[in-house]
Amino acid sequence: MSAAGRAGGRHAALDPAGGVLPHANAVPLDQLSASERSASWRTRFLLREWVAGSLFVIPTLYMAAALALAEILPRIEGSRDVLSLNFENDTARTFYSAVAGGMIAFTGLVVSIAVVVVQFGASQYTPRLVSRFRRDPIVKHALGAFIAPAIFSLVSLGSIGRNGATVVPSVAITVALALLLGAVLAFYGLVGRLLDLLRPRRIVGQIVDHAARAIREAYPFALREGPSPAIAELPPVTAIVRHEGRPGVVSALDRARLVRAATAGGAVIEVRFGIGGYVPPGAELFAIRGAAGEVDRVELGKGVILAEERTITQDPAFALRAIVDIALRALSPAVNDPTTAVQALDGIDALLMEFAARNLERGQITGEDGALRLIYPNMAWEDLLDLSLTEIRHYGADTPQIARRMRALLLGLAEQAPAARRHELDDHLARLDAAVRAAYPDAAERAYAETADHLGIGGGEH
Repeated sequence: MSAAGRAGGRHAALDPAGGVLPHANAVPLDQLSASERSASWRTRFLLREWVAGSLFVIPTLYMAAALALAEILPRIEGSRDVLSLNFENDTARTFYSAVAGGMIAFTGLVVSIAVVVVQFGASQYTPRLVSRFRRDPIVKHALGAFIAPAIFSLVSLGSIGRNGATVVPSVAITVALALLLGAVLAFYGLVGRLLDLLRPRRIVGQIVDHAARAIREAYPFALREGPSPAIAELPPVTAIVRHEGRPGVVSALDRARLVRAATAGGAVIEVRFGIGGYVPPGAELFAIRGAAGEVDRVELGKGVILAEERTITQDPAFALRAIVDIALRALSPAVNDPTTAVQALDGIDALLMEFAARNLERGQITGEDGALRLIYPNMAWEDLLDLSLTEIRHYGADTPQIARRMRALLLGLAEQAPAARRHELDDHLARLDAAVRAAYPDAAERAYAETADHLGIGGGEH
């Protein structure tokens, strides 16, 4: 075995000629989660994303449950007044009619208000918030809780006096009242969620919480756990697979499926678009390298999932994009709210700290035979720093809060991040120094702006 092969260990990748392929950042297929290696991963991912992004599923379940209850409860209770409420038929009809009509009107009013609040949040902060609101489970459960009492009451109206019965089912009346109280509680929860859209700190916090989970799932390996490097040439490209169909954004990669397709064809599959990349019709989606057999093009097509827009689920860098957009909107002359931009930098600080400890260059996967089978682009550490800081520095370096908070962010990362990450941090610190020098010709003002401060103004060393 060559020296390069010994350095690579059991995960060395062999090309058809017997040479070692580069896999300094390769991950063996068996280190992916059991869920991701499953043949049904694509189906489950699409189903999960459809449910998460749909406003139809959860409210429909509430309506179905209300319909079932309205039909079942009177049949179970029969002609008995189990709870001895002694409701008359006319009283019950009035109650049910009031609940049904009131909740339908109330639902329409609340939805109208919610749309206005979401529109305000999108214009005030970033349009990326719209999808976040749509995927919010509290919103969906609230909509279901609002319509369930109306459905239950409308159906229950038909059971009053059925077959000449003179006793009103008391359990059904009680359930209708409980559903009404549940709708009131759901309304309180929805109001709290809508108010969150008016609080930049809460908005950034929600994005950070979601992104932190996505980072741990997308990059489960610590930086120090990277395999030993091996350097050699990739086999030549033998075929190009272009995208056919509607354009879209790469939402996820079924990596296990792609590895299995590459193994079956004795090839290395190179994905030309990373997560979040926009794929137009006819674009080069795959490059097939060194194929020893026929690679299943249908399986390759199933290995890339396209969507209308980016989501944080497998694209945690999109969270950085959303938070940066909030900061840029706050720094615009029309808004001029640097404090909100500082709060956005707080969220960026937390996410960059999470990224810094991860092996981000997990862009190569070996098959069960130990050979390199899949290559796909990943955002490197320097790319994440550029995404997080470049635009904010460009538009906010002349604002003392931004200059001071950004310096505190960089110094804090440099102190806590692994040594392999510090060169890029030093580079961004030098860029910040240059931007501050250009923005503050006065020495005293420049010294003030060069002070690190986690609060922006008020928490620095004096």
